[in-house]
Amino acid sequence: MSTLISKMESMDTDMQLLKAENASLRRLIENPNNLLRKAGFLPYGTPLSEDVDVDAFRNDMDTNLLKGEKGEVLDKYSNEQIHEMSWEEIHEMASQHKEVKEMY
Repeated sequence: MSTLISKMESMDTDMQLLKAENASLRRLIENPNNLLRKAGFLPYGTPLSEDVDVDAFRNDMDTNLLKGEKGEVLDKYSNEQIHEMSWEEIHEMASQHKEVKEMY
């Protein structure tokens, strides 16, 4: 009987240790910045360009990438309509757009 009691006490001690380790791991995972810092990563942000007013590719600015010039709507057809078009209709649609000239 004493062997059983000592075994249960050691199991209880092991459980308490596991609970303490679990609590410390949960605190570590709650803040990903601390976890990344322990892994050796450092926070870094690129400064804004001084000579550019708007950079639409930056995530931290309130800008939108717009398709077309001056609010021109280019999506006159839905995807389904374009997939149902024949090649002749697609070539006709392409010929209606203004010609793009390359500058050298």
